[in-house]
Amino acid sequence: MNALHVRSALAALLLSMMIFAPTSSSLSRQNDSVRVSSSFQDFLHNLYKTQDSTARIRIVEEFLHRTGGPVINDSTVHFIYHGRARRVSVAGDINRWSADTDTMLRVAGTDFFHLSISMHPAARFEYKLVVDSTWMLDPLNRQQVMGGFGPNSEVTMPLYRQPAEIHYRPDIPHGRLDTIRIHSNILQRTYTTFVYFPWDYSTSGHKRYPSIFVTDGGEYLSLARMNNVLDNMIADKRIRPVVAVFIDARTDIHKAETSTRMQDYAMRDSFVAFLANELRPAMLKKYRLDKRPAQTAIMGASLGGLIATYASYKRPDVFGLCAAQSPSFWWMNDSMITLMQQSPKKKIRFYVSTGTIHDAQAKASKMRDLMLAKGYSVHYEEHPEGHNWTNWHARIRNILSYFWKTQ
Repeated sequence: MNALHVRSALAALLLSMMIFAPTSSSLSRQNDSVRVSSSFQDFLHNLYKTQDSTARIRIVEEFLHRTGGPVINDSTVHFIYHGRARRVSVAGDINRWSADTDTMLRVAGTDFFHLSISMHPAARFEYKLVVDSTWMLDPLNRQQVMGGFGPNSEVTMPLYRQPAEIHYRPDIPHGRLDTIRIHSNILQRTYTTFVYFPWDYSTSGHKRYPSIFVTDGGEYLSLARMNNVLDNMIADKRIRPVVAVFIDARTDIHKAETSTRMQDYAMRDSFVAFLANELRPAMLKKYRLDKRPAQTAIMGASLGGLIATYASYKRPDVFGLCAAQSPSFWWMNDSMITLMQQSPKKKIRFYVSTGTIHDAQAKASKMRDLMLAKGYSVHYEEHPEGHNWTNWHARIRNILSYFWKTQ
């Protein structure tokens, strides 16, 4: 297997732009972008009791002049839309992104639409409005977040708290990112891999570092900003310094259509062989990694969480730690769950997390119960969020703390 180290100026520039440039999430997240109001029901009552259409229009305009949307009252979210349309609906985490489930009600004689739903007071979710047949960001909501398919509007309930670790801090030492092209003779393709080194790596002599292999590596950097989490937690001495190996599923990182994750991550033995027999030996040869399984983790989200679990289960001699976020344990008729049921316990520590808003909760909790019954060490979490990168980046700190928390 060949490992071509590409530290060209162009690669470094592209990587710095992808990783460190402010995202739409950091630019648009405002504390007041989703207004909290106790008077929305009073507004609706006043609007509906008014019979004159001109007066109704004036009430709507006055309301919109002083507030944005959605309007949040305790555990209730009031979505609003103002504009000409035949039909407006909300599609998002709350309804599995269905445009046909949550239709907004139009107030007669106006172009004002509204819909109210109840949510967990600490929930966070993403959505778009579907106006007639057009999907769009909510024009009244300044709060946006970048998802795997572009920006979405976002709602954060009153008790939700964003993790501070995801943000870049200029006042601390920062790790380094190398870009490597790894050719697999097993899979007959070449992968881009980003390797994160803690800030002290070059000055620590012969010290060997624990490592974490991250599937969907490009997204864990660009969307989850995992390098920031590592920098912050290492600088604050909350975890031991860790080397992270981010494996991108695209053979060309600039072209989404070159992703092979749907094949590689579907419990594919040849991909596990690539990880264990080609990628990791190349990393051990090139970098000072602790080769013990108890200091080697693999992680991923969704289908990446499935392959992380499968890889650790097939090769516990390599990956003794596994983190699965919103894992697709339903894949191939619960094949991973069946494998766990029918096989003996292996020497692996697991972290499993899921959202509770139409996420992987049912299968993840089933797997947790099975793991515990077999005597595994399992850290399990549920959070009132959906199947998205903002949920996953908020949990990275918990994964790192579970595996490498300083004493």
